[in-house]
Amino acid sequence: MQALFIILNDLNSYDEVLQALVKLEVRGATILESEGMAKALLKSEGLNILLEGLMSTDKTKDIGSSKTIFTVVRVEKVDEITKEIDNILSKSDAKIKGFLFTLPVSRVHSFK
Repeated sequence: MQALFIILNDLNSYDEVLQALVKLEVRGATILESEGMAKALLKSEGLNILLEGLMSTDKTKDIGSSKTIFTVVRVEKVDEITKEIDNILSKSDAKIKGFLFTLPVSRVHSFK
């Protein structure tokens, strides 16, 4: 089993990503509102002054909120899911689309 994480920055693709997961028989996921470190730094007054020269507003105006979607899937599903998400996001014009990563899961226990 693998824990699969999708950090989705292009929220215009959000519904399509969720539909793809359902189509690929992902039966459950947790979705969190999230924000990247760059946005957090820009919101911090003291740090914003320090970064002024490094990060111009032209480069950071597209930095917005994101969604973090995570689930546990069988190892053999990871490539199929990755390919489908990549296909969806490849159609996007967003500069910052997101990324996906997995981690091994040694145990899953459902509390009933």
